[in-house]
Amino acid sequence: MDDPKIMNIMNGMKSLEDHCQLINDVKDESPMQMFYKDKGVFLTGGTGFFGKIIIEKLLRVTEVGQIYLLIRTKKGKDAFARIEDLFNDPVFAKMKQVNPKYRCQITIISGDCSLPGLGISADERETIMENVNIVLHSATTVRFDEKLKMAIAINVHGTKEIIKLAKEIVNLKALVHVSTAFAHCNMRHIQERFYSGTMSGENAFKLSECLDEHTLNTLTPTIIKGYPNTYTFTKVLAENVVQQSAQNLPVTIFRPGIVITTYREPVTGWIDNMYGPCGVIVGIGSGVLRVFTGDMDNKAHIVPVDMCVNALLASAWDIARNKYETPPIYNYVPDAENMVTWRRYMEDGFEYGCDIPMRKSIWYPRFTIVPHMWQYHILCFLYHTLPALVMDAIMVIIGKKPRMMKIYRKIHKLSNVLKYFSSNEFRFDNDNVRKLTEKLDDRDRRLFAFDMRDLDWTNLFRVSLYGLRLYVVKDDPSNIPESIKRYERLKVLHYSTLAVFYALAAWALYALVKLFL
Repeated sequence: MDDPKIMNIMNGMKSLEDHCQLINDVKDESPMQMFYKDKGVFLTGGTGFFGKIIIEKLLRVTEVGQIYLLIRTKKGKDAFARIEDLFNDPVFAKMKQVNPKYRCQITIISGDCSLPGLGISADERETIMENVNIVLHSATTVRFDEKLKMAIAINVHGTKEIIKLAKEIVNLKALVHVSTAFAHCNMRHIQERFYSGTMSGENAFKLSECLDEHTLNTLTPTIIKGYPNTYTFTKVLAENVVQQSAQNLPVTIFRPGIVITTYREPVTGWIDNMYGPCGVIVGIGSGVLRVFTGDMDNKAHIVPVDMCVNALLASAWDIARNKYETPPIYNYVPDAENMVTWRRYMEDGFEYGCDIPMRKSIWYPRFTIVPHMWQYHILCFLYHTLPALVMDAIMVIIGKKPRMMKIYRKIHKLSNVLKYFSSNEFRFDNDNVRKLTEKLDDRDRRLFAFDMRDLDWTNLFRVSLYGLRLYVVKDDPSNIPESIKRYERLKVLHYSTLAVFYALAAWALYALVKLFL
């Protein structure tokens, strides 16, 4: 572990963790801490990646009164079983040290955003009405290929039910609806304002109720025309529901960019999934993903989840203090003064990944980025499909289950999802986010830092790679030296294989030429 490159990564993580310790050392209550003190917070999506950081931040940094978590039954586990799994995540370790009695601040509400009335019982609904002050609605289906009926039920109807509940809350201070910066991705310049869609959220819900799922699936390409998937389309509809139904409520819309690992807190580099660009980096590092398509010089609108949550919590604090003619909308994306391209993200990720290679990689990591689809399809066949067929054939011969083609089908599906966003250039206004930053005093700027102008991209990429290796791939840091040795062996094997391949190709070409001459 004395390698200077590894030490640089560790030192970067240490400096970020020192910042996190400074947060814990703040003694006087800040304005935002006072706002959340003793408040009741109703949170949807609390078991997801984004929701976990919201819960952790509130329990560690504020003296929140009670967090009411809406949790649905999933994979045979009810809400109470899932809450135990939730707090076993290592992201809550620091919070448990700071707040060992955190469990007293959690109330489980069994329900489901896709159900009428959110599936909440009458007694629990009354509890929410009487005790909640802040509603944070972050539940969503993040599957880009979700069936339209289900996407409307969760993203659109769920939002409508949340607003209906919010109107019944006796002492509501703030309602934050979490959308996405790419909701209006059919446009290339996205401002912090409402946009008109092809239909209203109410009409979309009525349509989904009238048509059976098969018919709706058949009509989906026509219905969502102009949008790349059902996810972005239904997020537009959800914003329309907020615009039409949440008048006179202290409501705001929060649009995050592409959310990746934590930057500083509670631990650097934490993530619990391989969605989006993080999945691409893991694919490259494991030696599986070898070709990608897109315009790599386009801006990468990625944001760390901890800074994103800080901005969301600040938006709730602000809407509770101020009245606006129309609900404020926040595009939380990299600031124009401090942006990076997809090329830098991919190349830096590859570079730092080589410093801390994955122990379970199947081949020496190399990758090629191409701008055109015809190039992508040719290289996919050569770099992905052919090797996968060979490896699966070997697996069948030795009596094991083939799996490489299945893996590549998933990889190609992910690549197709990201292609739209990496191939198109988007420009976002973020004036409201900048203004929100200016409203925080010095203590809150430390406790709830979210100014993307202050982000060190190099450090973020380094800790992200380390975190992906630790939390997603489950590679222990102690095996890095062993992984480096294995990486060097794979490198020799890779170039030896290429040498043999090119030698055979040259021999075949020579034999062919000789045959005809």
